[in-house]
Amino acid sequence: MKKLKVRTIDGKELELSKIILGSSSLDRVYDTLGKEKTFEYIDRFRELGGDTMDTGRAYGGELDQISFGRNEGIISDYMKSRKCQNELKVITKGGFPDLDTRDLSMIRFRTTREAILGDFYTSYDRLQKKQIDVFMLHRDAPEKPVSYIMDILQEIAETGLVKVIGVSNWSMKRIIEANNYARSKGQVEIAISEIMWSYAYTDVVARNDRTLSIMDDELYKEYLKNPVPVVAFSSQARGLFSCLYNGTYTWDEVPEKNRWYAFPDNEQRWLKIKEFCDRTGYSPAAVCISYLTSNPVECAAILGCMNKEEVEDSLSAPDLVLTQEQIDWFNDIRK
Repeated sequence: MKKLKVRTIDGKELELSKIILGSSSLDRVYDTLGKEKTFEYIDRFRELGGDTMDTGRAYGGELDQISFGRNEGIISDYMKSRKCQNELKVITKGGFPDLDTRDLSMIRFRTTREAILGDFYTSYDRLQKKQIDVFMLHRDAPEKPVSYIMDILQEIAETGLVKVIGVSNWSMKRIIEANNYARSKGQVEIAISEIMWSYAYTDVVARNDRTLSIMDDELYKEYLKNPVPVVAFSSQARGLFSCLYNGTYTWDEVPEKNRWYAFPDNEQRWLKIKEFCDRTGYSPAAVCISYLTSNPVECAAILGCMNKEEVEDSLSAPDLVLTQEQIDWFNDIRK
């Protein structure tokens, strides 16, 4: 399994598997499969070389129920069951905005000292690891001075309860500003960034969420210039290319859940995926992952699998490395 190397608070290096098991839907997996089958699903991910899971304080359950945030607890129960608290690395996130329970729209940002520290300690208590491997802020609040936010992250770093500090859905401009401030004060820097990125293109207008950071050509150039390791969510575009390839639907039948990928350019990307998979025998899931994990921008891909079979498909070629020539071929959708 390829590794993503991330700088820790104490100047050392933390290695994460470049294929990461996501947990935003882990509660639904758990309710569908039951405890033991869910644990076997995580076992299979690890047997195939994965050693990192991505979660968040806000993941799991309904907003108005006590189960809200239950997915960290499921991961904790798994680690205790398998006695793998040291072997399984966990990325978690705090400071997610408050949502309207009617339509899940964001109604208030929670980038305050009280909210961030509260989420951090709640995650720490739930996960029950000696140290959280990576703690990220789930969203930015651009109206706040970056110094205010970085001072809070420094306070977290000084607890000794976390190895790496990162952010999710921040612009590169804010990351640079934050790290310049941190260096001027001798404080912890942002060492990793989680953004939306897949071979399929989408944008904030299609997603109707302007708080997201989504990889496009301009942002890609910024990451090449400022090499902050990336963790990519929605790395397989919600199974878009896999479903097209296995005949679940045609391009004209793309379901509503994937309509934000219904750009004409993505139809050309689909044809590229089909040609490559037909020629090589690799699955679309494995190829989409390798497009990210082989990229010049150092990147790990988060899986959104719902069962063991999807995990096996996604990790069917974990060491597949695409050459730069192949990546350029995928990118040039005119040919």
